[in-house]
Amino acid sequence: MSTLDLFFRSGNIVLLTLLAMVLIKDYHTKPSAVLGAIVALGAAASGTFALTSQWEWLVLEIPLNLISGAGIVAFWLLSKSLFEDSFQWKWSYLLLYVLYVAVGWFGHYITFEDHRGLVHWAMRSELTHNGVALIPSISWGVLLVVLALYHALKDWRVDLVESRRRARMVSVLLGGIIILVITCVEVITLGTPRSIHVDTMISGFFFLLIIGIYTRFLGFRRVYPAQQIPFELPTQTLEDAEAEDDEVQGVEIVGELERMMVEEKIYCEEGLTIRRLAEVLHVKEYRLRRAINGHLGYRNFNHFLNLYRIGEAARQLVVPETRHLPVLSIALDVGYRSLSPFNKAFKEIKGMTPTEYRSHNKPSVLASDQIHHKMVGDKTQTPTQNNT
Repeated sequence: MSTLDLFFRSGNIVLLTLLAMVLIKDYHTKPSAVLGAIVALGAAASGTFALTSQWEWLVLEIPLNLISGAGIVAFWLLSKSLFEDSFQWKWSYLLLYVLYVAVGWFGHYITFEDHRGLVHWAMRSELTHNGVALIPSISWGVLLVVLALYHALKDWRVDLVESRRRARMVSVLLGGIIILVITCVEVITLGTPRSIHVDTMISGFFFLLIIGIYTRFLGFRRVYPAQQIPFELPTQTLEDAEAEDDEVQGVEIVGELERMMVEEKIYCEEGLTIRRLAEVLHVKEYRLRRAINGHLGYRNFNHFLNLYRIGEAARQLVVPETRHLPVLSIALDVGYRSLSPFNKAFKEIKGMTPTEYRSHNKPSVLASDQIHHKMVGDKTQTPTQNNT
C-alpha cells in the first residue's frame, strides 16, 4: 500500500464515519437518515479491510464484515425509504441481512479456507484460485444494488418532489453505478495480483467524491463578514421575487387544474401524463409539479390522478345509469388501460375491490354531482387522508 493510498483510505474512513454521526445526531427520527448512516459506515468498513490485512488486525475483521454486509442491504432499503411514500420497516429485512452475511461467509470459507469474512475476497484476489463459491454472495449483492436503482428510477416521471427527483439521479443512481463498476472490476481481476496504482486511484476517487458530498449537502459555504460584503443587498432578493412569483402562478395553476379535473374530467384521458397535462394547461412541467406538490400536498402524480379516477369509477359503480356495466368497462372509461392497475388503485383508496364496493352500495338516489363530490372527497382533506 502506497503512502498516498493510505492517506486517501484513512481520510475516507474518517469522513464517512463523521457523516454517519451527523446523520444519526441530527436526523435520527428519519428512517432514510439512519439507513444512510449505515451505508456510510458500511463503506467505511469496506475501506478498512486493506488496513486490517496489512497491519494484521484480524480481530477487527468480524465486526467489519458485519457492518460492511449491512451497508449493502441498507443501500437497497435507503432507496426504498427515499422513493416509496408507503415504506415501512419489516423484520424480514433483518433476516435478509443475516442470510446475506451467512452466504458471504460460507463462500469466503470455501474459497480461502479461513473465516475472514464477507468482503475480504476483494482484498485477496491475488490468492484466489477457485472463486466459484463467491458467486452467490457477489450476485446477491449486485441484485440488491440493481433493486435500489430500480426503486430510484421507476417512479421518476411521476415524482412531484423536486429535491427527491434530484436525489434519484444523483445519490442513488451514482452510488449504485459506482458499486456495480467496482464489483465488476473485482470479479474480473480475481486470481490476478492487485495493482497498487489502481487501488490508489479508486481510493482517491472516493475521497474526492466524499469531499463533494460534504461541500454540497453539509453547508460548506463562503461567508463574508458584514464589513466585507462586496455589494449592498436589496430589500427584496431575486430569490424572494421568484418565490413570490411562483406562489402567484401556483395558485392560478391549481385553480385551472381543479376546473379541468372537475368540469372537463381530463383525468379520464387514457395514458395521461404530467407532461401532457402541462401542455393542456399551457404551463411548464416543473411549475405544474411544484403547484401540485406545494399547494395540494401530493408527492406523486399517480396518487393525485388516481383519486379523481377512482372517485368517478366509484360513482359509476353506484348510480343506476351505469351500475349494470362491467367493471372493466368502467375502468377503461375513467382512463385505465387494463383491469389490474384499476383494481390495485381502487383497493388502495377505497379499502375494497370494485366488485365488493358495488355489492356494499345499493343504487343511490342522490344526484350524480352530489355522489361525485362525495366520492372525490372534501377538498379540505389532506392527500394522506385521501389515499388511505
